[in-house]
Amino acid sequence: MATESRTTDGAELAGSQRDIIICEGVEKWFGDFQALRGITTRIREGEKVVVLGPSGSGKSTFIRTLNRLEEHDAGRIVIDGIELNDDMRNLERIRSEVGMVFQQFNLFPHLTALRNITLAPQKVRRLPRREAEALAMELLERVGIPEQADKFPGQLSGGQQQRVAIARALAMRPKIMLFDEPTSALDPEMIKEVLDVMRELARSGMTMIVVTHEMGFAREVADRLLFFDEGLLIEEGTVEHFFTNPREERTRLFLSQIL
Repeated sequence: MATESRTTDGAELAGSQRDIIICEGVEKWFGDFQALRGITTRIREGEKVVVLGPSGSGKSTFIRTLNRLEEHDAGRIVIDGIELNDDMRNLERIRSEVGMVFQQFNLFPHLTALRNITLAPQKVRRLPRREAEALAMELLERVGIPEQADKFPGQLSGGQQQRVAIARALAMRPKIMLFDEPTSALDPEMIKEVLDVMRELARSGMTMIVVTHEMGFAREVADRLLFFDEGLLIEEGTVEHFFTNPREERTRLFLSQIL
C-alpha cells in the first residue's frame, strides 16, 4: 500500500491540459480518527476521475476537502491555481468555480425547481433575474426536465430532484464538478436518468470527480480511477489498468466483491 498517488504506465490522458487540482500530503482528522492519510494526487483540466472504495474509506471526505466543506488539517490543496487556506477571499473564489452534487439533493423545499437554480446566480454572480431564469430554463432543458420548472421538490421524483440539483450546480458555470454518490439515494429505475445527464456532462469536457459504486459508469466515462481504503489512496490508474491488472491485493479484493 502507498500513501502517494501512482500514475499507471505513464499514460497521457486524452484531452488533458494543466493540473487544475493539486493535492499534496492531505490529511484530515475527526477527533482521534484519521480520515485522510497523506493523500497526494493531481487532476488535470477536463479529466473525469472516479473515486472508489468501501464505506468509511475517506473518499467522500476527500472530495469535500476540495471545496472546503471539510477543512484539511495538513498538506496542501490547490484548485485552479488558488491554494485552499483560511483566506475567505480564496474560498469564495474557489467555491464559485467548483460545483457539488450530494447524495441527498439538498434543494430548498419551499422554492420551485426554477428558483432553486436561479438563487445562487442572482445572489453570487449578480445575474439579473431574467438572465438567471433564461439560464435556468436552458439547464433544465439540458437535464431533460424543462416541464418541471414550476414544481416544488416535494412534487418531483428522486431522479428529477437530483437533475435539478445538477442544473443548480451548473448554473454557477463551474470549472469543476464534484459528485458525492449522486445515485445512492435513488430507486434503481431512477439511476439511469441521472447517469445519462452525467455522461452528457462528461462528453462536454467538464472536469469531474465522482464518488460512485456504479461500475458501468466508471468503465464508460472515467479517464482515471482512484481507490481509497482506510484513509489511504491505495491505487490509481486508467480503466484498463484498474479492471484488468490492478497492482494491489486490496484493490483486487474490492473489485471481486462488487463486480
